[in-house]
Amino acid sequence: MRLTGGQLVVEMLKAYGVRYLFGVPGDTSLPFYDALCQAQERGEITHVLAHDERSATYMADVYARISFRPGVTEAPSGAGATYLAAALAEPYASSIPVIALTSDTPQSGKDRNVLTALDQPALFDPITKWCTKVERTDQIPDAMRHAFRIATSGRPGTVQITLPMDILAEKVNAPSLHAEEICRSYPAYRTRPDPALVERAVDLLQQARQPFIVAGGGAVISGAWAELTALAEALGAPVGTSICGKGAIAEDHPLSAGVVGDNGGRPYANALLQAADLIFYVGCKTDSVTTEHWRLPPRTTDQTILHLDVDPTEIGRNYATAVGLVGDARLGLADLVHAVRARGLVPRPNPLAARAAEMEAFWAEFEAKASAMTRPIKPQRVIHTLARLLPPGSIIVADAGTPTPFCAAYFRSQAGRQVVIPRGYGGLGYALPGVVGAKLARPEAVVVGLMGDGSFGMSVGEMETIARLGLPVTIIQFNNACFGWIKALQHFFYEGRCFGVDFGAGTDYAAIARGFGLRGVQVEDPQDVEPALHQALGADAPTFIDIRTECEATEVPPVARWQQAKGKEEGNA
Repeated sequence: MRLTGGQLVVEMLKAYGVRYLFGVPGDTSLPFYDALCQAQERGEITHVLAHDERSATYMADVYARISFRPGVTEAPSGAGATYLAAALAEPYASSIPVIALTSDTPQSGKDRNVLTALDQPALFDPITKWCTKVERTDQIPDAMRHAFRIATSGRPGTVQITLPMDILAEKVNAPSLHAEEICRSYPAYRTRPDPALVERAVDLLQQARQPFIVAGGGAVISGAWAELTALAEALGAPVGTSICGKGAIAEDHPLSAGVVGDNGGRPYANALLQAADLIFYVGCKTDSVTTEHWRLPPRTTDQTILHLDVDPTEIGRNYATAVGLVGDARLGLADLVHAVRARGLVPRPNPLAARAAEMEAFWAEFEAKASAMTRPIKPQRVIHTLARLLPPGSIIVADAGTPTPFCAAYFRSQAGRQVVIPRGYGGLGYALPGVVGAKLARPEAVVVGLMGDGSFGMSVGEMETIARLGLPVTIIQFNNACFGWIKALQHFFYEGRCFGVDFGAGTDYAAIARGFGLRGVQVEDPQDVEPALHQALGADAPTFIDIRTECEATEVPPVARWQQAKGKEEGNA
């Protein structure tokens, strides 16, 4: 059987069980699109047309996070590839398996200044685990197998394949089109840590007075919430998480301390981490945000550090580590639970009980802000109302900026992947396309996107995508008429000189949404927040809710250094 290169790509995607391909067409993609058209007519793969290659990649990213299957995105040569690259950096940094397919100018025109020609491997090398350019049509199946294997195994991540137009158009005798079944989902090829090091880690956990566990995104990627909860219960150790680690333990569990660190960290969680004599990082990169720029703990800490991670290069990167466990988080935690139980360890009293007054004060302040009848509306009111109304199993996709600290600190996640926030690079314009990927990955779930008006202009075109697909999602916009995050930084650290951050206040965002075919609602009165959300969450059509909210410069979110700056400001007043 003779197939074109485009048909070979489609056959390999089918072999790996790919249901959705997110992308934007271009001249160099036409041979692939012709093959894709035929496959879609046969009901084999659905192409999701986006308005921007960056948005298509965010769709694939969120789809991968929710489905635990690789997301696939595609783009044409030239500008299409560069737009895709801007978004591919996020799943790369967040360890999410996204497979990017980019077409290219014909091989026959190499080095002849063909329009849109670009050294794509050089472009994608810094933001992928692996990238390649296919130079012969019969190499396509091997390249696809390699891509899925690398994307889903070890520390998951992004891969990219450059496919020249003439390679996609050429017909060859079909080589083997087999797929590795284990690489249809992730993590593939899980590994266990060294048993001797597991025992050594348990020795230190047993000796610790007050251990504290910090779970990162790797714990969620591994699906390790049951094992993490079991270990916490066996030790009586509280669990804090990074933002990406939300869902590593149910946040209504008595041992859940919530998010730690600078952005969205709960003060009592940070205090517990500081007081611990042993910190156990699980699937966590000990990055600048989670550690408050390596002040929590300091790099010279005398606290004992344990670290479990599938990537050995992360262990010991920022802290002297007593025991490093290299392996899958779920399997490693299961081994630790088994070893702890075999020794008959008695759980310690829950240290969170000693912080009851701090916890009550934190949540009382949140409730007071959430019930305030002030205008503009407090962001806390939106989060509080959403938390009460969302049914179990719902999904929140939140942009960087305004939604992140409020959602991270105040929305109590269930165990599992309920909250998706882009923390690899924190790019704006993520949530609006992201809800498309979330809803296609889990159609039965209620899906909500949280965004700021700064994100609106970066991804507004995807409202047409949502309307065209008829996806009953709810998009909530925190409208403070500015780039609020940057404005708050200018307010606190540049003597209030706010420059280049404010928008015109007269934009009717709800009317724009209606123009795209969504139900558009504008909310200015605090009393209208709940009715608007209630109606949207129960609707069978997409709804966009524009809520006039207070800026972060005056309603300061739970960002540690901003809160400290606010305290100094008030002290000097």
